[in-house]
Amino acid sequence: MSIRLHMIFDPLCGWCYAVSPLLKQLEAHFDGKLPLVFHPGLLFAQPNAIPPSYREHIIAADQHIATLSGMAFGDAYLDRVRTIDELVYYSVPSATAVMSQADASGYAAWQMLEKVQHAHYVDAADISDMQVLQRLATELGLSASAFNAAYAKAHADLPAQVQTAHQLLRQVGAQGFPSFILESEGKFQRLNHSVAYQDSTRFLLEIERVWEKDEIQKDELLVGT
Repeated sequence: MSIRLHMIFDPLCGWCYAVSPLLKQLEAHFDGKLPLVFHPGLLFAQPNAIPPSYREHIIAADQHIATLSGMAFGDAYLDRVRTIDELVYYSVPSATAVMSQADASGYAAWQMLEKVQHAHYVDAADISDMQVLQRLATELGLSASAFNAAYAKAHADLPAQVQTAHQLLRQVGAQGFPSFILESEGKFQRLNHSVAYQDSTRFLLEIERVWEKDEIQKDELLVGT
């Protein structure tokens, strides 16, 4: 398959959480045959203490995201943002956990991303905590040893993966997370996912047009052989 869908993401990005339904629809619409490639953007590349003065802004933004997308932000999460003495956001551990599954498949990485996002936005878990990430991996059926080995490899590869993510963003003129980039025949195009938070039809049709063109070209090649 010459078509791949790239997603530049960050587990601590509320808008990346908001596209969870879209990823489910993509899997169903293309019957799991559309390759997904995840790239860590690292919203918080270093531990970042969030001051109390900024926390209501986060909550207001999350409420807007919830209204637009229908995704739930748990009471425990909202309480944690408001009241915890030291709120530190650090993307590297959770992004590494997601990328630890990318070698298996894009959908395996997506499953880990879903787990991490739910732990953060609903259960109010600290997803920079390795023990939390190990528990989430276990819930996905991974052994501790397998996850730890995959995590170590992903952590070593992370700087190069982040560099690739930002190169892709520059190449297509995209900014921010998430960003969706469709690759076909070695060419890359930025997709407008903002229309898909409430209605994914246009987003899916845009991919489908490229998909069908690719299928026609493959059939023509087979006929010519």
